[in-house]
Amino acid sequence: MPNVILRVVLSTCVTAVAGVLPAAAEAAKVERAPAVREIEVVVDGSYRPDRITVAEGERVRLNFVRRDRSPCTREVVFAALGIRRELPTDQPVTIELPALTAGVYEFNCGMNMTRGVLEVVARKP
Repeated sequence: MPNVILRVVLSTCVTAVAGVLPAAAEAAKVERAPAVREIEVVVDGSYRPDRITVAEGERVRLNFVRRDRSPCTREVVFAALGIRRELPTDQPVTIELPALTAGVYEFNCGMNMTRGVLEVVARKP
């Protein structure tokens, strides 16, 4: 009889641990995912900031808020990244950027009059 109880207890413990391990492993993956850096860019006659510096491979989310009512600033273009987005007045527009390699990526309004730069710097070894 004691062996039966021992087997039941061991079986219950193994089942409980097996059920927890996948959840713990999944939680660890979530914790290791790099955080997304959010940067607000106000559009009001110019981009503020007009120069953004991020690290190579960093996950970045740009939140454009257009205050300007000029038709010139109604869209933002990242030509090198193939991104073109409308910017309605007083409505935030989020642009998720892919992990980028080191370099300079220009962005501008649809008329190419208002300009900014996204500089991606190499990570130090």
